[in-house]
Amino acid sequence: MATMIASSPDAKTNQIGSRPVGMGGRRTRPAAEEEIVAGARFFLPKSGTNGHAPELGRELPNEGEARVEALKSGVTYYSVQEWRPVADFAGRNPELKREAVPRKGTTTLQAG
Repeated sequence: MATMIASSPDAKTNQIGSRPVGMGGRRTRPAAEEEIVAGARFFLPKSGTNGHAPELGRELPNEGEARVEALKSGVTYYSVQEWRPVADFAGRNPELKREAVPRKGTTTLQAG
């Protein structure tokens, strides 16, 4: 005698529609991550510039606002990061590293 075990429709759907986490597929970034760039400042170009060399005009508080204002004005926008060189003599060979210059209300991040 053969015995058949029927699984619920939900179980089949879960098996077919699921795939292991971290395997292939496209990863999306949260929208907030796009606007958080360590130490970055955002500017619109100075009015009346020819575009040959960047001339910074009005500063905006974040990238989202810079995008919107640039779109409204039909111009590009600039993202600027400020770094301070730091010599590291701790190891066997001295290294030259960089340190982000903090703005008011931000913390210092170090990158190599």
